[in-house]
Amino acid sequence: MSSELNNPNAHSADASALGFLYQSQWALLRLWNEESYEAAVYIETLDDVVLEANGQTILEQLKHSLLKNPPAITLASVNLWKTLKAWIDVLPDLDLSNTSLHLVTVADISPTSPLRDLLDDSKNREGLLNALQEEAHRVIHERNDAKANGEKRLPHKNRAPGCESFLNLSDDMQATIISRVQLKPAQKNICQIEEELARRLTAVPVKDQPNVARLMVEWWSRQIIHAHCGKRSKAIHRFELVQKHAEIVADIKHDQLVDHFSAALPPDTYKSHPMVENQINLVNASKGWLQRVITNEWRSRESRSRWVNENPTWQEKISYYDRRLQEEWSYVHEDMCEECSEKTNEEKEKKGHELLKWSFYKAPEIIEPIAPTVISPSYVRGTYQVLSISGKVGWHPDYLSLLEFKK
Repeated sequence: MSSELNNPNAHSADASALGFLYQSQWALLRLWNEESYEAAVYIETLDDVVLEANGQTILEQLKHSLLKNPPAITLASVNLWKTLKAWIDVLPDLDLSNTSLHLVTVADISPTSPLRDLLDDSKNREGLLNALQEEAHRVIHERNDAKANGEKRLPHKNRAPGCESFLNLSDDMQATIISRVQLKPAQKNICQIEEELARRLTAVPVKDQPNVARLMVEWWSRQIIHAHCGKRSKAIHRFELVQKHAEIVADIKHDQLVDHFSAALPPDTYKSHPMVENQINLVNASKGWLQRVITNEWRSRESRSRWVNENPTWQEKISYYDRRLQEEWSYVHEDMCEECSEKTNEEKEKKGHELLKWSFYKAPEIIEPIAPTVISPSYVRGTYQVLSISGKVGWHPDYLSLLEFKK
């Protein structure tokens, strides 16, 4: 792959996608750092991230970049005026007396910028307010002059809406908004958020912190998706996060297998190995059966991969359980082959279909689970499909020769 395809481009669609992912992961880190057990965050409601805690509402505008040295934020920054415009637009929905407005950016701030007053709540902001008014007036005047001169492309296109909205406010409202603003520069970018979360998990042994952080991010990402799809409340509370953290730590502490995929569905793009379908077709199973086995095959495959990644020593247990499933299957398959020695192919297909059903309905009931914590039938069902790919199990009496495994 060329270096052009590998290098991040701040103006690409990837940057936009990462911006949304950054909002999600920032919200996770933000909520974890909050002390109030009842605190809650919302993604993309009144603002990129909204935090409610202790009777206060905090609106946070996030400005992300993967650049090593993103341009410092100044009075002339587009991000500053776009942020002010976003806050002004939602003023009717806010109680400013109980609201803080945060501009969160991975960029730094110039040491001489008037915006440094926004780093300290105790700072008098009259000088900053005057500087913002002057900058807004300059932008509008330059656009008006360009328009009067017949120029087709007017300057400051991206900043003009924010400047106009700010100047349309009364002086008192301008001062009130600026009094509620905090600037949070030089924040971690999306590539660093998970590492930062791991460092903040001070109650977890250092060796386990990266794994716990990764599992928390995975869980959090599902909550964000479900919130946007209407599958759960938009509000994600800190007590949910703390509870999930405790569950993850307990799982690691007791070295237990967790069936994370027992009810999950494969992505639309997932393609199972062709041999899974070949095995199904040999016993003339319906299309419904094909989707059924692919779903469970994916669940088993994802579980196996995740368990080994989390703890490589589980590979031996997984392999042992594969042999256990194969042994139980072999008893049924051998009896079936004896019964079918003089049968027609149609009769063999029927018997093979019955064996396929056995792997789905009977086997999970009569074979002990791989671990006491894995009680869903999906793992047994799916593992039989995984084993069928290499020919270790099959459904048709003659599957070894028909699918050329004997070679």
